[in-house]
Amino acid sequence: MKKFEADGKINFVDENNIFVGYDMNQNCCEHADWFVSREKPKTISETQDLNFDDFVFDKDFFEESVLEQSEVDDGGSVLFRLIGKDNSEAFLCLYNIHNGYYGHGFDMKIGGQEIHSGAL
Repeated sequence: MKKFEADGKINFVDENNIFVGYDMNQNCCEHADWFVSREKPKTISETQDLNFDDFVFDKDFFEESVLEQSEVDDGGSVLFRLIGKDNSEAFLCLYNIHNGYYGHGFDMKIGGQEIHSGAL
């Protein structure tokens, strides 16, 4: 899997041409970011140093969830499952913590066809 960052956006694409993109452009009172975790996350983690070069997206797994966060903030998150060549798994989490006003768009495409999209 390759990761590309430019102009406040992050894009991931695997060897099967499955693409996930996320617009993290800062507006005002929000924190949009991402991380990869070996376990299905329950809280927000800032760990992004997991090497996921040999992973591909599980096209059948997509989960919208609300990770545990501060009581005063709104927000949202989505999970994508990654499968390693050794059948290990990891999870790509996109999230946004905000005051209820700002949203950040994401989408998942397979060969250019949109599978999932929304805003966090």
